[in-house]
Amino acid sequence: MRSAQRGKPKATRPNQYWGIDMTKFILSSSGWCYLIVVLDWYTKELVGWELSLRAKTSEWKEALDRALCRKFPCGVRGQGLSLISDNGSQQTLVSFMTETVGLDINQILCSYDNPRGNAETERVIRTIKEELLWLNEFGSSEEAEARIGAWIEEDYNRLYVHSALGYLSPEEFAQQWVQTQEATSAGAQI
Repeated sequence: MRSAQRGKPKATRPNQYWGIDMTKFILSSSGWCYLIVVLDWYTKELVGWELSLRAKTSEWKEALDRALCRKFPCGVRGQGLSLISDNGSQQTLVSFMTETVGLDINQILCSYDNPRGNAETERVIRTIKEELLWLNEFGSSEEAEARIGAWIEEDYNRLYVHSALGYLSPEEFAQQWVQTQEATSAGAQI
């Protein structure tokens, strides 16, 4: 008998657990627009994203590919990456699941009755809505893409402090982690 895992994994290093999810908002010129984000659960960095007028699996793959190119330019195989998502139709499609298996990414699908399963990613989507999407009206997908991209890279990844990160931004926290690893490694070599 299959049983739901009630807890959620806890990341202990960058690029160990990523969450992927989607939200939608209205474009005044054309209707719904979909934002897919990929979040590093350890650093809280938005490592990939894609904006689309459709909610197709290909856009989810594109968001994941952006993240992989950014964080694993030499390839992700053997790196121990897990991708967490809900049981939506895009990420449970055979082509998406086949791609994750082919890349040696462990895909974790949250149980429908476990609201904590992808909570880290759901929380950052709430922040995006409160800090950006609900405060702005975008006239076109091009305008939305430019403003969302600038917000993610400048306002969120570089400047948005998190209490869970000791009031550092995702970028500052990641830099601190690298410095700590380098210092530990240098100390071990002495």
